[in-house]
Amino acid sequence: MEKVMRIMFDEIAVRETVKWRDPKTRRIRTRTRKFFQTVNPFNRGADGQPKTREQIRMEVARDARLWKLKTENDIRDGKFPG
Repeated sequence: MEKVMRIMFDEIAVRETVKWRDPKTRRIRTRTRKFFQTVNPFNRGADGQPKTREQIRMEVARDARLWKLKTENDIRDGKFPG
């Protein structure tokens, strides 16, 4: 039988949580989302070079902040996460 080589890449992850009060039930609701990328030679930037751990950390944190801001703005506008 042929051996399969498995390579595990380090994952850089950030979790963001949004809380709001449901207008119908008056309960506090939460929505949590995980944002992640792995440090691997295939994860490349626009210049074609592999991303560094710091570049990935900054991108993941940026994506998480943008999602949280967008979701909070949607909640203020009356569009509640489904």
